[in-house]
Amino acid sequence: MLQSASVTVTVPAAAKLREADAPRIGYPRREPATVAQMMSQHLDLARPGSDAEALRVLRQAFPSASLAARVDAMKLRAR
Repeated sequence: MLQSASVTVTVPAAAKLREADAPRIGYPRREPATVAQMMSQHLDLARPGSDAEALRVLRQAFPSASLAARVDAMKLRAR
C-alpha cells in the first residue's frame, strides 16, 4: 500500500515577484543563421519530395519561424 506525504508550499504574492525572480518560459532566442541551419538539417533528415512538402515540413517543425526564414533554409540546402 502506498503512503502519502503532506507537502506545504508557500508562494509570495504576485506583486512581490520581480522580473528577475520569475521563471524563464520558452526557449532562448537564436541567431537567424543558426535557425536556418537547424531547419536545413531538419530537411536533410526529413527528405521531402518537393518544395511544397519541404515548406510544410518546416512549418510543422518550426511554427514560429517566418516564411522568409523557411525559404532561407531551403536555399542553404540547395547550395
